[in-house]
Amino acid sequence: MTNLHFKVITTQPLEGGGLGRGCLIEILFNTLLKKVLMALVAVVTVIWGIWIAFPVTAMQSIIEDSVHNQKFTLTVEGLKKGIFYRLHADSIVLKNSGAGLISLNAIHGTINPLSLITSGMDLSLDGRVGEGHFSGDAILSRNMITVNIVFMQANLRDMQFLEVAGIRGTGDVSGKFTLTDRKGHLEFLVNDAGIEPAVFAGVIVPLNFFNTIKGSVDIEGNTFDLASVSLAGRHIFARLKGVIKDNVMDLHMEVMPQQSFLENPLFLSQVERYQVSPGYYVIPVKGYLVF
Repeated sequence: MTNLHFKVITTQPLEGGGLGRGCLIEILFNTLLKKVLMALVAVVTVIWGIWIAFPVTAMQSIIEDSVHNQKFTLTVEGLKKGIFYRLHADSIVLKNSGAGLISLNAIHGTINPLSLITSGMDLSLDGRVGEGHFSGDAILSRNMITVNIVFMQANLRDMQFLEVAGIRGTGDVSGKFTLTDRKGHLEFLVNDAGIEPAVFAGVIVPLNFFNTIKGSVDIEGNTFDLASVSLAGRHIFARLKGVIKDNVMDLHMEVMPQQSFLENPLFLSQVERYQVSPGYYVIPVKGYLVF
């Protein structure tokens, strides 16, 4: 019979138990890394799942229903989803009784994916407004709208609401517009303006004498407060003030020509009757505004 001999070999840990502690740390690290990766995969899956599942028709409905005014409507054309929460639209048009007031075109936007969970849209966007460009951000839902827009190098003739209101002409327009639900603020600058005289309630407003217009308008509901609108031309200056409420204008235009301008027979024929004092004229701008 063969005798079997066994020798037990024991491995002594390194001083201070370093080998055991290192293994434990490695196991904990690998476990934590797996959990983090699984969480990231889950988050990405949920985010992409929401984007894939959220229909274009629902997005269009959110945009069009964000205007809470019976007089005005938004119409979206050519809305499409892209990758990475990108959104594209051929046009977004603000209308009143079917008439276009302002049209934004070739629109590109990026949506915050978390906003879709609450059936809203939080997005940054840019595009064209006529010959010019606009950029900004918006938060849209079925019960709220917040918009911040900056527009540059647009043309006055591309602002359809002006033509609807009876103001026709050209000029380079830049400015910014903010809106929070029913309160808004507009700042604008028009350079190289060429505007035709406008007629309101039988009164001729001589806009043709001015080539620069700068101002701001505060909006609350159906009230437009012309806080500061100044007009400047060669040897002539004017200010337009007042309120437009429920489409009814209660404005006045202060006109201050220099002495050399008073020799212009066209000017005198249009505003002489409104003279208050030498070199100072006040033209009433009243009546119903058609938009």
